[in-house]
Amino acid sequence: MPIAVHYPSHPGTGAPRALSAAAIRAVAAQVRRQVQPEPDSLTISVPALLQAGQRVQVNGRSLAVIWDLAHPLRDEAGHRILGVCDTDPEEPDCAYVSVNAELTANRPELERSTVAHEFGHVLFDVPAALQTSTRRFRAVAADAAALYRVGGSAECRANEFMGALLAPPVALHTRLLAHARSEGLRLARGPHQGRPGSPILAAGNPPDAVAGVLAALAGDFGVSERFIAVRLARYGLLQGGAA
Repeated sequence: MPIAVHYPSHPGTGAPRALSAAAIRAVAAQVRRQVQPEPDSLTISVPALLQAGQRVQVNGRSLAVIWDLAHPLRDEAGHRILGVCDTDPEEPDCAYVSVNAELTANRPELERSTVAHEFGHVLFDVPAALQTSTRRFRAVAADAAALYRVGGSAECRANEFMGALLAPPVALHTRLLAHARSEGLRLARGPHQGRPGSPILAAGNPPDAVAGVLAALAGDFGVSERFIAVRLARYGLLQGGAA
């Protein structure tokens, strides 16, 4: 059964309307409900995501997704790139996603993040590209740094989707509080996008203890510590961070 998602789009082109971070996170929540982590785990495995993501239905339009995670990947200039999502005008109902096997070898957290990022392009960008038989879409993630950019571009939208899919706000907040309390870290009150009514991590806690919490959270969700730091800031779960 295909993964089915819905979000506000332009009826003539299928392109997403201007989506807030909350709206992007809502799409990620739709996907996460259909790609459940393993029992007793918060981590979505790459095989589970690939299996579920072979066919998708976006606002009623069905697409096939062809995945390749087994080969090196380079751009037209011969430079190594991390991932790419593109379409072929002669294949009007397909998206093609490749992830660089060389760059992600023995780095499951990077592979997982890249797959989720490129899946964001499939869901948000490919449908509009396939509306006509002559338009081609191609999005390239040059390196790991590309997975952490924020803003209003298609790349940033794919990053927000990736982050919310792999580490949702409420689940991340819940685990943050559990680790912080076990370490005796100070908590504070402030606006956030996590678990309603719960505190956030206060500023001024010992850096080593905070680093330990980030490492534990990274293990919980199968991502990198940098990934967790970005998500905590994006959700407003660190005092003084951006929600």
